Amino acid sequence: MADKIVDVFLRDVLVRTYTMAWDMTHAPLFEQDFIDRARERLKADGYTAQEVAEARFSVRD
Repeated sequence: MADKIVDVFLRDVLVRTYTMAWDMTHAPLFEQDFIDRARERLKADGYTAQEVAEARFSVRD
């Protein structure tokens, strides 16, 4: 088990950082998988659809 960190930026400002666990023994996950999960969490945190669409993401270990 390892963690990936997804930083979320709106208008070049860091607004959220999410830590997401992933299992290295299963099929490899792509960065887009983590970005999609971060988008869902942004929606759950109350960000509007417009804000989610404008957000930029950085995935790191």
